[in-house]
Amino acid sequence: MGSLLAAELLKMRKRWLPYGLLLFMIGGTAIIIWLGGYADWQGSEDAEFKQSALRAFAMPYSIPALLDSGQFWGSVFVAVLVASVVATEYNWGTVRQALIRGQSRTQYVLVKLAALVLFSALSLLVALGVGIGFSVLATSLADLPITLDVLDGPSFAEVILMVLRAGYAVIPYGMLAFCLAVVGRSTAIGAAGVMAYVIAESIAIAIFNESSISVLRDLRDVLPGHHAQALIGANRIGSGDYNHLSFRELPVPSELPDPNFAAFVLGLWSLALLSIALYVFRRRDLKT
Repeated sequence: MGSLLAAELLKMRKRWLPYGLLLFMIGGTAIIIWLGGYADWQGSEDAEFKQSALRAFAMPYSIPALLDSGQFWGSVFVAVLVASVVATEYNWGTVRQALIRGQSRTQYVLVKLAALVLFSALSLLVALGVGIGFSVLATSLADLPITLDVLDGPSFAEVILMVLRAGYAVIPYGMLAFCLAVVGRSTAIGAAGVMAYVIAESIAIAIFNESSISVLRDLRDVLPGHHAQALIGANRIGSGDYNHLSFRELPVPSELPDPNFAAFVLGLWSLALLSIALYVFRRRDLKT
């Protein structure tokens, strides 16, 4: 099992796409810290806007801002990577060859999924690490203290938990891409399907939030995005707003589900999508 996982990771390291996506994510952290944060803080005269900009770049307030945008766009980037890796195996004709050499279908799917999870997690952590480095530098340039010791500030252990929450909220979207790519055997179906879903879901949740119809408001509880926001909302430091790149409203913890329940629902979504992918793949006739 270990050798199969190592082989999958080696194949991903040889592809150009993961590195291109990583550069995009690092570029996103630079936009948050330097443009949406430091530059806006320096140039704004409005006190409220200045405070939002400060919370986008200054430590430790920048951590929720980075994790919020990272979860939203990370879900899209992970979906593109997952769909590309899975669908390419069909195009290369290597799926049948792997099964002929003795891998069971379930083992093949789980090993590929494990490799994708590890590679995606590492990429997201690298981008986050660069973003935090940008934040430390920007905080220093603003002559502000670099510390976690602020009002409602997190401990180091709580920062780790914040990162885990955001990463966990990416998983259902990666699993959606995995499921679509396995079922459709197409990069376009997997990647475009998730991108379209993320945008449509964000619009739908915003509409449901403003609706006075109780049925529509209850529909939010079915959508993974509502529960992903609950995990992101649990990461907030204090009640102040911050600038971010997510195409959704800032999460308000009091208006969102309990984070533990949200994690449970997201886990159910992920397991359901994995079950569909396994069912389809195990019954599929692989002629090439």
